[in-house]
Amino acid sequence: MISTKIQLRFSDFDMGNHVHNAAYLQYFEIARIGFFTKSLGDDWDWKKNGIIIKKNTIEYLKPIFIDAQISVEVTCSQIGNKSFTLAYQVKDQNGDLKAFGESLVVCFDYIDNVTTTIPKTILNILELNKA
Repeated sequence: MISTKIQLRFSDFDMGNHVHNAAYLQYFEIARIGFFTKSLGDDWDWKKNGIIIKKNTIEYLKPIFIDAQISVEVTCSQIGNKSFTLAYQVKDQNGDLKAFGESLVVCFDYIDNVTTTIPKTILNILELNKA
């Protein structure tokens, strides 16, 4: 599991004074980027060994208000040949679960514009972080 702290922005909030539902996908994206950059480093060739999101799901449990400090924990819940599923848990500073979700991620070669099998390096990272 890799955890990423999320900086709440004023624009994340709606008229109910809590985080708008659309902001959670951005939180997942920030955490996903953190998951891979912490594991792969800055030199990974994302054009040749890239990823593309096929599906996102979110379940909202409790609202996040402006005074919260949140983080998103990322694990891998499923591994296939060309795709894998990342699972997210959005928690506040007290460890209270606010939302959870998943992304179905497909490996993609942006140079040749084709799906690819999961690169060995990514496969090892996914297996190390499998829930």
